[in-house]
Amino acid sequence: MLSLCSALCRHFERRSFHPKCSSNGCFYIQHFKYSNGQNSVQDVIASIIQGAKSNDVKNKNETSRVQKLVAIKSSGGGDPPSTDTASDLEIESAERVEHKSRKSTKAIQGSSTKKILKALNNLTDEEAETLAFIKSVKLFQLLELEEKSEKFRAFVERLKLRSNPAVTRILSATQTDYQKYVLEQWKLRMIEELGVQGFEEYQKETFAKGHKLHYSIQQRLMEEEIEITPNIEGYWRSLQQILPAIEQVFTQEDYVNHPHLHYRGIFDCIAVYRGSPCVIDWKTSSKPKPTLRDTYDYPLQMVAYLGALNQSDYLVERAIPQVTSAALVVMYENGNPADIHYLDSVKCQSYWRKWLDKLHQYWLLKSREAS
Repeated sequence: MLSLCSALCRHFERRSFHPKCSSNGCFYIQHFKYSNGQNSVQDVIASIIQGAKSNDVKNKNETSRVQKLVAIKSSGGGDPPSTDTASDLEIESAERVEHKSRKSTKAIQGSSTKKILKALNNLTDEEAETLAFIKSVKLFQLLELEEKSEKFRAFVERLKLRSNPAVTRILSATQTDYQKYVLEQWKLRMIEELGVQGFEEYQKETFAKGHKLHYSIQQRLMEEEIEITPNIEGYWRSLQQILPAIEQVFTQEDYVNHPHLHYRGIFDCIAVYRGSPCVIDWKTSSKPKPTLRDTYDYPLQMVAYLGALNQSDYLVERAIPQVTSAALVVMYENGNPADIHYLDSVKCQSYWRKWLDKLHQYWLLKSREAS
């Protein structure tokens, strides 16, 4: 078993496993908040080897999936479809494997920690102090450390990035190795069941449904006529008990940049909910998500937008009051009533600290790549 996995690892070292996408295609995906979840198959193989002693039968099944993907690529099937998939699809696909052994999980997550420690060791004291500035930025209070902000800006400029990274890209880049493993296994299963072409069609249909659903919600909140197509009918039924609670819509689907932390994102809506201005995000799911824990990284995504809105001039320029809460609406394909998860200011503060940890990790890894 181990020799087979080693051979597969050597195979993937010789072959590129990264998607190719045109700049136009990337822009379309990015505009509708679709995120990059591309991960190395070598990580998957390493994870399979790690679990071989405890579950040999399962390893054989996983190895079979990898072998089939190798066969598809070798026979001219082309690269796997772009994994710049919708954030909805990405998080949905990364369902937790509840019965994974603690030992295996700890080993996989441990390699992420080693990467961070190695990156930290490569920093000068000045660089480490500059990056520490990230965790001093508040969610609602305006920044007072202008000098440190300028140092961080200079640090980012030295990296020579084309643009500020998107929130979804940061979350994808800072996934644990275990999260990457679970996501990659889902991709391999889908390719095994549908084939490469079938998986491409599945992704395209997911994008189309997400676009149509978001557009329909926008039209409904602007009190304009809408046409509900069959592919989103279930989601639309799911949403009907929520829409009446959304009041005084200020703005919908717009860009915002954090002026000090240098990331950007597209939020879905700012409107009055529960009597105060609130950032609202619309998500879809085929499985129930009755608690915030079930929504994985979505709360981090929302507080990232909230922080950027409050630290930038966006709200002031549009005469929108300060926004101190968020609401995550999860709609279901089968038409079951949507779940709405409300994050008050206290919960937002808690998730903000976790988001800053992710952001610190992201810029740390970027500095290592540039060195």
